[in-house]
Amino acid sequence: MIYVDSNALVYLLHDVKPKSDLVVDFLSSRDEVYTSLRTIEETSYILVRVYLSKHYGARGIYQVKELIRKHGLEHLKDELVTLRRLLSDYNIITLQDKATIEEIHETMIKYRLLPGDAIIALTCKHYGIDTILTFDEDFKRIPWLKVIP
Repeated sequence: MIYVDSNALVYLLHDVKPKSDLVVDFLSSRDEVYTSLRTIEETSYILVRVYLSKHYGARGIYQVKELIRKHGLEHLKDELVTLRRLLSDYNIITLQDKATIEEIHETMIKYRLLPGDAIIALTCKHYGIDTILTFDEDFKRIPWLKVIP
């Protein structure tokens, strides 16, 4: 079982070579591939930030929110559909996140993680997922996860 992190999905969606090739290789060679709603939220947010930065020069959350209020997100519809299609094409199963507030805080402190990464690590632990496809070095501090590539 393998978990796919947001950066791997973004590299694949934007065809960032050579990382996107590595992601394709790993996803194509696995039967059981998972992600979670937390990762889908994070990936979707990154897509919004990248688009608004590229087209409007957005920097920071306040500019992003202002541009969304002003222009909406209709122009991102195709990219969000592409994300859903990618999940379907690679048979990536989206799991519910599993963690308590106490577990999140303990994991953040013990392994020096941001809250979102703690949730992902705990979700993997809950479902018995022992491998994560990510380019985020922070997950290497998690003893129950093998980081690939």
